[in-house]
Amino acid sequence: MKKMTHHDCRILVNIEIEFGQIKERDAILNTLLPDNINFPNELSMEMSVNNKSLMINTSSTKIDTMINTINEILYHISLAKKVIKYD
Repeated sequence: MKKMTHHDCRILVNIEIEFGQIKERDAILNTLLPDNINFPNELSMEMSVNNKSLMINTSSTKIDTMINTINEILYHISLAKKVIKYD
């Protein structure tokens, strides 16, 4: 039996956030896009939209990296929702 290492394990987190308006969803997406570059090798993230929802799919081989990434994403979304005003 092959010995399992931390590289054999991959953590997947899929987040769906539904917004009241498409323009709100797009504004939040645009605030996250500049941070969506230069990831370490053990981390990947893809964002997409579906109706009024923002879909964020992340994966990592390291639990600490995943936790920090999810915390950062949610923090940026929360902050953006506080400063962006909608009609």
